[in-house]
Amino acid sequence: MLKKIAPSVQLSCLTCEARKFAWFQSGTDDQLRVRQSLRTGQYKLAANNYLFMEGDQHHTSYTLKQGWAICYKQLKDGRRQIVHIALPGDFLGYKTDPNAPIDYSVKAVSECMLCSFSEKNINQLLLTDVDLIHRLIAIQTKQSKVCRAKLSYVGQSQAKNKIASFLLDLVTRLQRRGVDVTSNVHLPLSRIDIADAIGVTPVHLGRVSVELSQQGIVECRYNILRVKDFEALKHLADCC
Repeated sequence: MLKKIAPSVQLSCLTCEARKFAWFQSGTDDQLRVRQSLRTGQYKLAANNYLFMEGDQHHTSYTLKQGWAICYKQLKDGRRQIVHIALPGDFLGYKTDPNAPIDYSVKAVSECMLCSFSEKNINQLLLTDVDLIHRLIAIQTKQSKVCRAKLSYVGQSQAKNKIASFLLDLVTRLQRRGVDVTSNVHLPLSRIDIADAIGVTPVHLGRVSVELSQQGIVECRYNILRVKDFEALKHLADCC
């Protein structure tokens, strides 16, 4: 459940560290103030709570400011396919068709802070700020490219290559956000989350994880990830 942060303690777009990866990446101070004035609020979402669920009718979009979330599709047989791990700066819930239900679910895997924008205010921004139109197109294009790449390796690669590609993408994104990935990295994802992201069973993932650890490439235990050999990890990922 979303908990609204009091306006007096909401953080400013001008000093937001996540902004360099977000929809509001560029802009003058005056533009940022206008954009912030159209923000409908900042919220906290506790771990294991849903931002929204597939099939919901909602008219709000969000920028993830802090925390981790998973975006997934629910399959007809009850399984799920995680399509994206959301990190600070990611834009969630935007729809081009306001009457269509949302076609994926978003669940927090750690405590999250989010900035929200109503459909009306987003439309106002798009009508008055051309830079945001170009930025939104760039975000959607990049997401499509990532989805195509992921579809290729999830569908066709061996489990070891799948997990290598998944982990390399994750640590690369974290590194861009200032995380020191040469030491222990907190990974709030469960084994089931990772298995559902790369399309293997948790048991198979466990076996491959042990193999990667024994080979001195990567170790992941108790929600702590440590990459021991980046070149070997990259080589495995490139095989996808």
